[in-house]
Amino acid sequence: MKRILLVLSFLAVSLFAKIDINTASVEELSTIKGIGAKKAEAIVKYRKAHGKFKSVDDLKNVKGIGDAIVLNVKNDVKNGEKSAKKKSLKKAKKSAKTSKKSKKSKSTKNKADKKAKKTQTSKKAKK
Repeated sequence: MKRILLVLSFLAVSLFAKIDINTASVEELSTIKGIGAKKAEAIVKYRKAHGKFKSVDDLKNVKGIGDAIVLNVKNDVKNGEKSAKKKSLKKAKKSAKTSKKSKKSKSTKNKADKKAKKTQTSKKAKK
């Protein structure tokens, strides 16, 4: 009875949310259409041996899962790549800000150097 309730609760959750292939249990993975208990176990076993999946397409590396299954489950699973994309986007923005600041300080320094050279040149001309 508990098992039926557990499966039903996971099924209800899977209707509204994508399942993260990097954190899902065998029970959660087996609720995905096209993924049975054996494939779910293979996914968890592969994940433990090789680490987190970098993309949903990495499921193809799991024995028994091919292109057709990956295409069928793409809408039902995720691998946390949105948060990874957000992190890389934040890093890119931060890097851009830093480079703008350094360019600004370089241009200010160049202006100061030019001004100093101009002053020195005018002093030499007066002598």
